[in-house]
Amino acid sequence: MTRIVVVDDHPVFRYGLVALFESQGFEVVGQAAGAAEAIAIVRELQPDVLLLDLGLPDASGVSVAERLTALVPKTRIVVVTMYDDQGSVREAIAAGAAGYVVKDAPPSQLIAAVRAAEQGAVVLSASVAPSSGLAKVALTTDPFGLTRRERDILDLVVRGLSNPQIAERLAISGKTVSNNVSAILAKLGATDRVEAARIARESYG
Repeated sequence: MTRIVVVDDHPVFRYGLVALFESQGFEVVGQAAGAAEAIAIVRELQPDVLLLDLGLPDASGVSVAERLTALVPKTRIVVVTMYDDQGSVREAIAAGAAGYVVKDAPPSQLIAAVRAAEQGAVVLSASVAPSSGLAKVALTTDPFGLTRRERDILDLVVRGLSNPQIAERLAISGKTVSNNVSAILAKLGATDRVEAARIARESYG
């Protein structure tokens, strides 16, 4: 059974998500209303999927996603938010989110986004995707479960680029690079960048 943690500072919406997913056979193992509480709960419970709002009272959901991508890389993060601008979408995906669904999306899209995220797809809901319906924009069969962003970063690590150089090349923050590198090392079971590069060469050719 898929284990889920729900993070949203609006109790009515949060309880609604809990009820929806429990009715569909998911196991909701935790809830949180803020960033600090979310990080603590996810670190402790290590759920399969985290449903994460971006507008939290004590920190942004993007920063939570960055932190948890590094700390608990096996947990897939699906953003559920009222923000539908492309900037928010790009920031969330760059931070490690595996899905992005707006709050006015039908329940079926929320369920589909979670199921797709479990399978390694990055999913955008209709209002933010370039086409109608859910767009699976980064389906991956990566043997280590790396996201598209993590593969891009790993490729540059293999080529010997430093974190600042990778950040400049991919037009993302140094912190995002650092968090992704930590997640990559965890997923590969590598102790450092040199070992990660060796594993990548052996595994990807």
